[in-house]
Amino acid sequence: MQFNPEKCLDYYFEEQSQQTKKNYHYLWCSIDSCMHKHIDFYELFFVAGGSPCHYYDGRQQNLQKNWMFFFKPGEQHQLYAKPFQSVHFTFFATEEFFEYYFQKNPLFHDFFGEKKCISCEMTDEEFEYIFMLTNSLTHQENEEQRISMLLYNALSILMLHNSSDNMKKENKYVEDLVAKMNNYTYLTSKIQDIYKQYPIARCTLIQEFKNRTGMTIVQYQKKMKLEYAAQLLTNSGYQITEIAEILEFESLSHFLRIFKEQYGVTPKEYRKQKSLESGERRTAKKAEKNVNSMDCKIKCVPKIHKRIVGIMEDKGKSD
Repeated sequence: MQFNPEKCLDYYFEEQSQQTKKNYHYLWCSIDSCMHKHIDFYELFFVAGGSPCHYYDGRQQNLQKNWMFFFKPGEQHQLYAKPFQSVHFTFFATEEFFEYYFQKNPLFHDFFGEKKCISCEMTDEEFEYIFMLTNSLTHQENEEQRISMLLYNALSILMLHNSSDNMKKENKYVEDLVAKMNNYTYLTSKIQDIYKQYPIARCTLIQEFKNRTGMTIVQYQKKMKLEYAAQLLTNSGYQITEIAEILEFESLSHFLRIFKEQYGVTPKEYRKQKSLESGERRTAKKAEKNVNSMDCKIKCVPKIHKRIVGIMEDKGKSD
């Protein structure tokens, strides 16, 4: 009987699905594959190490770490590398699995439904996050939530790297987030709650926010909290312990430590320093006001003298 690689692979994954009673399967692999396609399965894979060659649609592409691909059923391709000189993660799932998943995520359905092979080279931050999600999978029961999180982030990354329209949406999300983080009402928001407000992959949001501000979301929130704390120390009568509580720092000692790291002095020293500077400014303004008043009086002397001389002359004439 003639060997049919595409059927062999589909039978293999059908067998795995029957054993695990799941309509998906995943594995880490360090060997290459023959030219193949899947009749009934979608395939998602990314390269975690090595430099394999990928053959698709009559073209050869030399891959490096961070490359990720998504194939629909029926697309023929091959990943070639010398044994154990490539490490990649592969996820397979039935058409029914992805149809159900796309129904729950219409944005993905509209984007991936019309395209064939979709690929991208992830940023290091995106790769590290996807790598972490794959390592959390253990072939145990009740891992559907982790599978869903992996797919959501992987497909989001592929979509954002392949769509200019979605890149514009992504920029709007980042601009919106920066504006919110500059508002003091968001200074005590939980980072996890902030992530949930935006329908893009967390790692992508973090990377684009960092590209925009030069800092991660956590670093930016910390910076803004310290700036607001400095304003309260300067312009309010709140005690230092109250400021630490208002801005929900982990503890008073934590607030004191990171404040000194930022400003070079403790909050108490900072308040005293600003109070002295404010007093010096008030003294300077008062002195300036006195000088201006004296200048006014001096300028008025010639006029007053002239009036007196005029009055005396008038009086002499009358006498």
